[in-house]
Amino acid sequence: MANLFPQILAAAVDERAHNIFYRQTQLERLCSSLITRIPDIREAIAEDYGHSPAEVALEIHLVLEAVKREYASLQPSKAHEEEYLIAAGKDAPSRTRPAGIVYIEPCTHSLFYSVVVPLAAATAAGNCVIVLLENNIRTLSSLLRQILSSALAQDTFAIVSSAIRDESLLNSAIFVDQNSTAKWPKANELASAAATRTIAVVDRTADVQLAAHELVAARFSFRGRSAYAPDCVLVNEFVKHAFLQAVVSECAKLGGVAPITGDEKSMRGGAADKVQEQVSSLREADPGVRVILQEHKMAVVDLPSRTSHFLAKKLDAPVLMVHAITSLDDAIDLISSTEDGPCLAAYHFGNPAQAKYLTQFIDANISFINHIPREVLIGPAYPTGHPINLAARYPRELFTLQRPAYIERRSAPAVFDAALTSSSNATAQQLLRDASSPLKVLKRSKGGGVGFFEQGFLMNAAILLTTTISVSGFGIYWWVRRGRSPW
Repeated sequence: MANLFPQILAAAVDERAHNIFYRQTQLERLCSSLITRIPDIREAIAEDYGHSPAEVALEIHLVLEAVKREYASLQPSKAHEEEYLIAAGKDAPSRTRPAGIVYIEPCTHSLFYSVVVPLAAATAAGNCVIVLLENNIRTLSSLLRQILSSALAQDTFAIVSSAIRDESLLNSAIFVDQNSTAKWPKANELASAAATRTIAVVDRTADVQLAAHELVAARFSFRGRSAYAPDCVLVNEFVKHAFLQAVVSECAKLGGVAPITGDEKSMRGGAADKVQEQVSSLREADPGVRVILQEHKMAVVDLPSRTSHFLAKKLDAPVLMVHAITSLDDAIDLISSTEDGPCLAAYHFGNPAQAKYLTQFIDANISFINHIPREVLIGPAYPTGHPINLAARYPRELFTLQRPAYIERRSAPAVFDAALTSSSNATAQQLLRDASSPLKVLKRSKGGGVGFFEQGFLMNAAILLTTTISVSGFGIYWWVRRGRSPW
């Protein structure tokens, strides 16, 4: 490692980036440089990825907001107070220190977001940062190399053109791996599960128009390459027809059924080829596949068979796959049989009771009910094994090490000290008596409540009882009238 990045290693050792004013300066320069080059960045993203003006604007907005948020979190007075808590005789349970070096391997989807957001968070945390930006034909990659190199200090920031495989660096740095396929990443890795599926379930109680609107936007935005685009939509068979009609209507609103223009061809490159390739593969695997809609930049297909391996595949093309289910349990069993481990995300559409049932039995890293936040579609997947914060893909805490410090003496350790240092065993005997005291059992309800089957029994009993009383009453009335009749 010393031979690869001597200036980075030296800066990490002498803690050059720990100074909060240094971090502020770095983020100020970064933010200023990005704002100045927004027109160039906008043009580069559109040229490289063919994203719409709205998609480009949303990505740039989220990136600049993240940089500004990290800058605002740096408060010198608060940092000074926290640094001197122990000197003031107070505990510092939240004390942290920077990890030292952060190495980022970004994903190609939303490259601008994938590079700058973790870079800003790592810089705000006080780390030296190394970023992988390959030398390729993409305009954005070259532009980012120029912007970042000129904005950030070269002793605490570096760019590499090929992936680092030096074990000494990878083992000592925080490794942000946005293209990970590892099921269990190392403790020092912030790995995004790039190959894990995102699924959606549309129950018969769902608002199919809302479900279609949200799922179409999630699948077809950013050319269908988002990690959180739904790979398979499981729809209750009773509402599948209505759902597909709503999907076609939503696709028309996106302009999917409009003829492609020459400008779009030059911008979007092989989008149509990807759609055609995916649809052809589906048809080859299962001749019974129904193509509901196919246009130059999107397709909607109905998969009738469960033998298709595409039900368990991660998609990277703007194709919406729909499959019918008979019940919620059917959806749960199907997902469990085709997914090894938790889903990357799950979108559930239905009433709250059905959604609660699905979130309980479908294992997913994150679940959304009756909506899909558009901001999750940009950038890499959230790091595996860490709490998910919707407000920040990479919270600053991920790039720090917990180093709590305590100065205030607790009452319990005083008893332990007396037991260990006293020649008398009275304190030890008292500890044993306390440990042998019975467990204080908490009171709880004896009944299990009224469940599904109990509800059915009570309903049937009520109907039977009501019928019996009605018939009996009518019989008594008829018998009394007949007894009074002179005939």
